[in-house]
Amino acid sequence: MKEVRAIIERVTRLNEHYQRLHLTIEDFITEIKPGHSLLVRRLPERWDPYLREHWWPVGIQGGALVIERPGNIIYEPGEVVSLLGLVGQPFRWKRTLRHVLLLAYDCAPTPLIMSIPALLSNSVSVTLVLSGSAALYPTKHLPPEVEVFQADDQLAWPNRVMSVGWADQVFAVVNADDELKHFGMVWKIFSGLRSEIPKTYLYGVFQAIQPCGVGACQACLVAQKGSESSLICLDGPALDMTTLPLESS
Repeated sequence: MKEVRAIIERVTRLNEHYQRLHLTIEDFITEIKPGHSLLVRRLPERWDPYLREHWWPVGIQGGALVIERPGNIIYEPGEVVSLLGLVGQPFRWKRTLRHVLLLAYDCAPTPLIMSIPALLSNSVSVTLVLSGSAALYPTKHLPPEVEVFQADDQLAWPNRVMSVGWADQVFAVVNADDELKHFGMVWKIFSGLRSEIPKTYLYGVFQAIQPCGVGACQACLVAQKGSESSLICLDGPALDMTTLPLESS
């Protein structure tokens, strides 16, 4: 875990709801992979919020680290931020992939976006499904190869049976107000569409509050089946749903 400082080089808007920050950073930029995140504090020291914010990288452009943030927060070029990272583990892709399904249920798909260029460059087809408030996310900036569907509140979308059947892996993000409950709903839907859900097929990407990012505070502890447990900051953010004690499973 390192702490480094970065400068906001420029700010670009995707729409009224989302913006992107381009950060000049000298350390660990080449180490960042899909699944990694950062704990951030704006400088000079600002204690509102008291805890560091959780920022998700979405790409690297022209040597700058690109971060996606809500559109209602004001950032200025030249502003300095303190980055603590890297937090979490890279997503665990299968060695042989043909189709990947990315799912955002009532939240921004930001934690999944960095995966898209890497998957496409390896000739993996990508389907992105947006439900609830995720429908506010603009998609025109995404590569044209990405298949995008809008889903209803019950995660029904066109060609859903085909999308689920073709997917070799699924990575889902859900509203952080009750992640286990929402992941339980995702599990129930996928269980009804497949005869079985094998290990390493369906992953929940957690966005739990992480005060320390190194496992010391155990605030991001998630119980698993049996007597096991995982820390999102160390073992996550993506956990195999077959290991989780989901209500609907």
